[in-house]
Amino acid sequence: MINYFTLTEEYFKYLQKKTNGEILWNKNEKRPYGLIMEVGKIDFYVPFTHDLRINRFPFLKDASYQVPSEQLGYSTAGLDFQHAIPIVQSDTEAGFILANQSVFPDQKFFVKNKETEIVNKFSKYVRDYEKYISTPLKDKAKENLGFNPKIYTYSTLQYFHKELGIEASQQLKNTQEFTHKPTQQISKKHANHSVQITDKMKQQAKNTSILDYVKYYGIPVRKTSGSEYELVDQKNVKFDIRKNLFKDYNPSSDAGGDIIDFAKYIDGVNFPQAIQKIVMVDGSGSFDFSSVQSQPFVMPQIFEEGSRLNVVMVYLVNERKLESSTVKKVAESGLIKQTKNKEVAFIWADGSEDVGITLQGTKPLDYRSDIKETGLGDFIKEFTWKVGIGTRGLEQPLETGKTETKALAEEAAQKFIKEQRLYKKQIWRNSTTGHGFNFRSGPTNLEVQGKMVFTEAAIDALSYFELKGHQFNKDTRVQYQSLEGLKDNILHKSMERYEKRYGRMPEEIILSVDNDEAGELFVKKVMSDKRIKEYQEKGGKVKRDKPSIGKDWNEQLQYVKSESRGHQQNKEVQRSTQL
Repeated sequence: MINYFTLTEEYFKYLQKKTNGEILWNKNEKRPYGLIMEVGKIDFYVPFTHDLRINRFPFLKDASYQVPSEQLGYSTAGLDFQHAIPIVQSDTEAGFILANQSVFPDQKFFVKNKETEIVNKFSKYVRDYEKYISTPLKDKAKENLGFNPKIYTYSTLQYFHKELGIEASQQLKNTQEFTHKPTQQISKKHANHSVQITDKMKQQAKNTSILDYVKYYGIPVRKTSGSEYELVDQKNVKFDIRKNLFKDYNPSSDAGGDIIDFAKYIDGVNFPQAIQKIVMVDGSGSFDFSSVQSQPFVMPQIFEEGSRLNVVMVYLVNERKLESSTVKKVAESGLIKQTKNKEVAFIWADGSEDVGITLQGTKPLDYRSDIKETGLGDFIKEFTWKVGIGTRGLEQPLETGKTETKALAEEAAQKFIKEQRLYKKQIWRNSTTGHGFNFRSGPTNLEVQGKMVFTEAAIDALSYFELKGHQFNKDTRVQYQSLEGLKDNILHKSMERYEKRYGRMPEEIILSVDNDEAGELFVKKVMSDKRIKEYQEKGGKVKRDKPSIGKDWNEQLQYVKSESRGHQQNKEVQRSTQL
């Protein structure tokens, strides 16, 4: 049960003296009552105010929680974190009187619904205050770390350091004395001064979880697979919580690396600032790299018994318009299988060894949305929406959000669904880095000429083979390689493996990625790579081949198959091309 309290006159006078008048007289009804919340092992009295002043000072949103009251006529009323009081002695409890009857029903209802959110926000404020005070940096440097000195400098918590068990460092005290002298000019050199980064701080930063970092600094993320997360506002930026590494998959970016690289990249800070931000994170330095040993790929026991391909065949032939002869031929090579969940498994092969799997769903994902009114009727209109896969998926939704109207909530949910994959697509855990689905057509002897065709996905590689395979000389060996997205490391590693296997580089590489902006950026990135330039200088050819119809090669294949003339032409392709 949530209880509200007001201060006794005697205890209020004590607080007035202790805080140099920061606590306002309760009889003026600017702070007639408050909540008592627990942070750690300490209870805090957090007062209400009729006006949080956030209209005049927007930064105060981070030091308060708005609880408006229509009955009171206070649209900017709420809990004032800046004037919170720690309760650290049992005898001080006598200074508080239950005041449940003083609170208006609409505010009670609001607080009851938002209790967890309120407690979490206030807890973060207290933790951030402690770190702000304990960090031996000047205000300017702290601003670079994301702090706003205005919401901490005037906090009543400054009068309770002893009770809270915190103490500002001597360097901080000197800094505060220095910066508060109005006649003292601060030079640019001193304003930019930052604390010296020690080896211990560097190690602590390196051993910090990226997931802890984004949670601490409120960076919205979404889970995309067992160990992978992506940034909500930058979907191309993903990180693996098992490896504790991130990568920006935008083709125009080379960004990636560890937690320090992540902080520098996402927050636009330099190395010392990144270290300072990371070590302030709760749980910093506790990431266990001993559990991140690279595990070898092990073929999972997820496949149908025998060589059953009934569902896979229907999907690839009827929906994706591949020739059944192509699917059967690849399946006979052990590169296509059907899982017990009726998914297509595209096997990654490195010679005779299987090194990974891409799973492709055969039925559209069952995206569902749920919208609920979570406001206070006509007083506060708010609708919460969430999207998941199936009814169970709504218990742990892919995405949630809040809007002011039901129509906006429905629009937001549908927009999110439209941006998602139609079918499940997953790379199996521990699939070997630098590899992907691949197959070969043409002769195997070492002396023949060779080409490499790179596509974004396994189905694109098979589609390209059907559409263009007949154009290659029958004496030419062609290696088809999926980039499993737009991973340039797969391209370079595949070329290295080709040279090692055949004793020479291919005479030509064909960049057959999608006909969209991401594909064009990827091609530009590859063409500017030093290794590709060296390949060209030695006589190697690089060709950009993009579909003329649709975005990718499978869309073009489907279009061709929709025309009876194109269908007949494809039969000829199959007769003239050997897989």
